[in-house]
Amino acid sequence: MLRSPLPLGTLHLDPDAATPLYRQLYDGLRGAILDGRLASGARLPSSRLLATDLGVGRNTVLSAYEQLAAEGYLEGQVGVGTRVAALLPDRLLEVGKTSGQPRSVKSAASNALSERGRQLSSVKRSAPRYERGEAVAFQHGLPAIDQFPATLWSRLVARRARDPRNGLFGYETGEGYRPLREAIAAHAGAARGVVCTADQVIVTAGAQAALDLAARMVVDPGDAVWLEDPGYLGARGAFLGAGAAIVPVPVDGDGIDVDAGMALEPHPRLIYVTPSHQYPLGVTLSLQRRLQLLEVARAENAWIVEDDYDSEYRYTGRPLAALQGLDRSGRVLYMGTFAKTLFPSLKVGYLIVPDALIDAFRTAIRITGHVPPPAIQAALADFIEEGHYGTHVRRMRAVYAARRACLIGAIETELGEFLKAAPGDGGMQLVAWLADDADDKSAAAIANENDTHVTALSAYYLSDCMRNGLYLGFSAIPEKRIISAARRLAIAFRKAGVPAHR
Repeated sequence: MLRSPLPLGTLHLDPDAATPLYRQLYDGLRGAILDGRLASGARLPSSRLLATDLGVGRNTVLSAYEQLAAEGYLEGQVGVGTRVAALLPDRLLEVGKTSGQPRSVKSAASNALSERGRQLSSVKRSAPRYERGEAVAFQHGLPAIDQFPATLWSRLVARRARDPRNGLFGYETGEGYRPLREAIAAHAGAARGVVCTADQVIVTAGAQAALDLAARMVVDPGDAVWLEDPGYLGARGAFLGAGAAIVPVPVDGDGIDVDAGMALEPHPRLIYVTPSHQYPLGVTLSLQRRLQLLEVARAENAWIVEDDYDSEYRYTGRPLAALQGLDRSGRVLYMGTFAKTLFPSLKVGYLIVPDALIDAFRTAIRITGHVPPPAIQAALADFIEEGHYGTHVRRMRAVYAARRACLIGAIETELGEFLKAAPGDGGMQLVAWLADDADDKSAAAIANENDTHVTALSAYYLSDCMRNGLYLGFSAIPEKRIISAARRLAIAFRKAGVPAHR
């Protein structure tokens, strides 16, 4: 059996078969063209080179090429610049086939996905939109990437990637590169009041990987999981993927309503919260609720996942200490990410787990493979330890504070008849309330049709939406663009007849 190593799909020529070799080659190439493995316009090797690779005579290849060219599959001078034809004859003859599209088999089986797979795929999260490399106003969740010290970062990465003898070129570092875990533990302790050692830190490939790992490790199918309502769609997806029974617990001005949660489901296995800056409403979990939540976890032997996704950005007063720092029963898994403070594609997050879970999570992270490249981890450790991280966060806090003030001002002056900014002390985005008789999905669609990107607040609810609103980001949008986008949005709302506040 002769086989070509070239990237033409897989070509098999059998010298013992009754079919001549040139015909076998013709059939193989024709099939690759019709399957789409050889796309229209793709260049083929010269007849001499392909003959050498296949171990056959050049005349065998020439015969196959000539036949394909005669039938319209190839074009150009045979052996020199031979390409797949732009228009293929079989596509024109086959009724119902779309020209230029590879044929594929589509499964119509209703059981193609598991029940958990169907639930997971039903969670729709909006993807960031960019125009000319800039985030579209008012896309939320994006840092100001253009403000990141990319030259410095590239130098740190290059330094770590230069020498393959430094131990960073092997397999993943399990729970994470030790100096990075030490840096994370020190930062979380100093900035967030987290009580931990480096041994408790598990480095993951982003926040979603941390959620997925936590869900796999402490939730069984059918277990009750409290989720804030409204709440983070990524958390909903992670726990649906684990087969959890989601319990939407309402959020008010003091954060998640613990009493309401106990009335809905008194025996949760896990409670997911964003206490420092609730996602998406932006409220802070009160101290009384924090203590109440910890007591529920202790009494019910439940776990709490504390997602501290953007606590670095608080603009009035000092950042509040993490819930984890109040935990005396070892029930809180603290979650953080560098996506919001540095850049999303860095894909580095972390879990800080109680002592009782360290060994299990260390083993599991190796199995799941949710680990960032070690060289990136080492560069990030350098970035933190050399003081660049703290400098960057402080600078961005000032930038975002100005952009937040600009957006609030633009809402008041340009959009005041339609939107009222909700109160809040931090974050990278905010909620703005629509009139009671407005429909936030309709308003969001109008915005998106007019070169602005907002999200309907109702998209974050599992129960009935309590109040119509829009979610607007400001961190990645310069102030001039915030103002112009607000004016454009106001014009679009007036033209579409969006109800105004009375």
